[in-house]
Amino acid sequence: MGSTTKTALYRLAPEHEARFGEWAGSWIANAMSTQAMNEEDRALMRKAIEGMYAAAKLPPPKHIVFVPSPFVLRFAGGFAAAIWYRYHLGRKESVSLATEAATWDATRAATEAATEAATEAATRDATEDATRDATEDATRDATRAATWDATWDATEAATRDATRDATRDATRDATWDATWYRCGVEKIVAWAKKVAGDDANFWLQCAQRAWAMWQGSNQWSGYDAYLSFFRHVAQLDLPEYLSYQHWETASLHGGPRIMHPDFCMVSDRPEILRVDDQNRPHCDTGPFCRWRDGSALYAIHGVRVPAWIIEHPELLTVAGIDKERNTEVRRVMVERYGQARYLVDSGAKEIHRDDWGVLYGKDIPGDEPLVMVKVVNSTPEPTGEFKDYWLRVPPTCRTAHEAIAWTFGETPSTYQPQVQT
Repeated sequence: MGSTTKTALYRLAPEHEARFGEWAGSWIANAMSTQAMNEEDRALMRKAIEGMYAAAKLPPPKHIVFVPSPFVLRFAGGFAAAIWYRYHLGRKESVSLATEAATWDATRAATEAATEAATEAATRDATEDATRDATEDATRDATRAATWDATWDATEAATRDATRDATRDATRDATWDATWYRCGVEKIVAWAKKVAGDDANFWLQCAQRAWAMWQGSNQWSGYDAYLSFFRHVAQLDLPEYLSYQHWETASLHGGPRIMHPDFCMVSDRPEILRVDDQNRPHCDTGPFCRWRDGSALYAIHGVRVPAWIIEHPELLTVAGIDKERNTEVRRVMVERYGQARYLVDSGAKEIHRDDWGVLYGKDIPGDEPLVMVKVVNSTPEPTGEFKDYWLRVPPTCRTAHEAIAWTFGETPSTYQPQVQT
């Protein structure tokens, strides 16, 4: 049987490849932007939104609303969808069906059709066929992946957690710990109960399911770095870009948005967004992400924690640490309390003692044991005292000598300097 060879329709030129880093950097900066939306941004966003609805063959939304944060976006959008559903479709259906109609079925055309027309069709036609080889080997890794890795945890995850967790807990418990968000979810829940009465739970469930209306933002910049490279740098002349250009404009001029047949809401960008050297959400002195309405998120090296652990570490106690069921959060709590202090205060048992030091250990449910060796500095402090040092070692260490040797990358048999007492 004969074989057929698919001829590449397009290949990147060297001058295009030379701009990978620059292009990725520009979209990373867009995703990490903390610039507040201004009137120009809002005007361009309104035009882009109308263009996306037109691309989906839908009439423009009756209302385009700008809100200060994803937190407000989730509740305002969910409540608006609930009101819209009750007004147009009545009260006979069950809550589950009503919620789906309000936040999924009724918005599917706006969300999926606009996405398909404005982005996925452009991806398939503009980059998979016309630029298949160059895309897979070059721009996907150099632009989309670079942007995605740099911004996913710090932006998309921040938005997702700020809204999903808040609405989930509000729906389940109808209460909220105000220390998580300074604007206070409990006030919103109370307001919903006052205004909606028996319908309040339905409203909250619609807010919980507002993810069905979520569509794009500057935080999805990895996608746009990938698509826009061919549009602006390689300058491919493709009809799909007539639809995609509206999505790209929206990505450049605003934060997360939700789309509904009757309305579209757009969140502002955060005013603070901090990450560590691995691009994980991180700040040990305050929120890693905060919006201008005061809603905020806290994290230590990618681990989401309650605000009080960062803002008021003096409230940490051994009992509180031991009760924490999330392993990663508990590790952060121990680190901020002080590992050595935690061992001493929690009554850790002495494993072994010799001329090298004292080995202590504590079993931690759901995690590996905390084992540390205490050694005395051979050089006195200015006061004449000899300072104790605590070094964390693997739980496999059985003697203080073995623990000290491990810190130097050796074994007890190879680590034999003169013992100082």
